[in-house]
Amino acid sequence: MPLLVLATCLLAQPPANADTGTGSLESVRAEYQDDADKYAFFADAQHKQPLKLIAKPVMRWSSLKDYSGDVFVWTKDGLPTVVGCMLSGPNGQRARNMSHEFHLVADEPMAAIDLPSRQRWQPADGLKRTPVEDAPVPAMSAAGRLTQMRQISRAFTVRMEAVNGMWELRLLPQPLLRYGDESTEVIDGALFAHVWTTGTDPEFILLLECRKTEKGPAWHFAPMQFTNRPLRLEHNGREVWSIDAHKEPASPTTLLYTTGFVRTFPITLPATTTPTP
Repeated sequence: MPLLVLATCLLAQPPANADTGTGSLESVRAEYQDDADKYAFFADAQHKQPLKLIAKPVMRWSSLKDYSGDVFVWTKDGLPTVVGCMLSGPNGQRARNMSHEFHLVADEPMAAIDLPSRQRWQPADGLKRTPVEDAPVPAMSAAGRLTQMRQISRAFTVRMEAVNGMWELRLLPQPLLRYGDESTEVIDGALFAHVWTTGTDPEFILLLECRKTEKGPAWHFAPMQFTNRPLRLEHNGREVWSIDAHKEPASPTTLLYTTGFVRTFPITLPATTTPTP
């Protein structure tokens, strides 16, 4: 039976009556949704297998200096294939700068796409899954496996290097997305976000999956960067993955991750009360 999608929007977003500072929260979020809706990703080079956008963002975040963003997921056959973030920051008092970032989630390459950042993105490889060492035997029930995924996620530590030192990112306990089907190779899976202390911007996403193997179901993981800064991933105190500062290459890029400036858009100022004469 397919699993339901879970989102952490309520955990990550500011209060409903808040604003982003530059522009009303509602109007800025509408820009994110509009940009996400315009993307047409395909699994195959012949463009016969379009990816499906999950209608609403799986996460909404805000950070210091008036930055905010929404995280979206595109799927194929119910499995996440691309994770993207539409984000923006202030440009003066009446405009914001929009950037987009994407990471391939599928374990095989997808079709190349020309992004509005003027970058052609054509990942050369899929995202590699690695068995989780000393992981428990996957539970028989979906509820049991979710408990195990939360326990396994806590065994991973993510550190990010910034100008003021090395920071340990904070794990959000609720997965951004839950997926899988007991009748397929991916029995169960989830995406877990790690955020910086400056807000709820997901700088790293951890993929955990229960996959069928020759020896039976087993837990696997995969790392996904969502920052330009260097990252280090540890499992039970042992480094299992690292990546240096991201520098966007000249087009085309064959990397799993890509990011770039897209446009500047005018904003709708938040409503204010009429001053008393």
